[in-house]
Amino acid sequence: MKNRLSNIKRSSLPKNLVNKDGVKIKVYVQGHMIGAGKMELFHLVFQKGSIRAAAKSMGMSEKKAGFLLKTLEDIFPNPILEKKGGNLGTTLTPFGKELLENYLKLNDKLSLETRYFINWVKTKKSSK
Repeated sequence: MKNRLSNIKRSSLPKNLVNKDGVKIKVYVQGHMIGAGKMELFHLVFQKGSIRAAAKSMGMSEKKAGFLLKTLEDIFPNPILEKKGGNLGTTLTPFGKELLENYLKLNDKLSLETRYFINWVKTKKSSK
């Protein structure tokens, strides 16, 4: 399976979303999953202003990206994306920005909390 993170420029995402060591979050809410992959895609849409460009950055089809974003949007009563007419791109709604901000805060907190554990595992792994 192709590593979808290998095509993403390291500077385009928060360091802890592409780091080999860390936490990849999957949150389940009433049977719906919000995970690292969907949120990486969502973040790239925010940065690039385009689902097509975000999908290309992750090495996936625009159709698959659209499907993943739809599963994310279906969780909420409020829209998270706003498509501009005439192929002018896609932006995050104010609610979408709030979703992204809260996810990134959660990711930062969990990454910080797991740093000790990761370092401990590394020391035990290298002592063989």
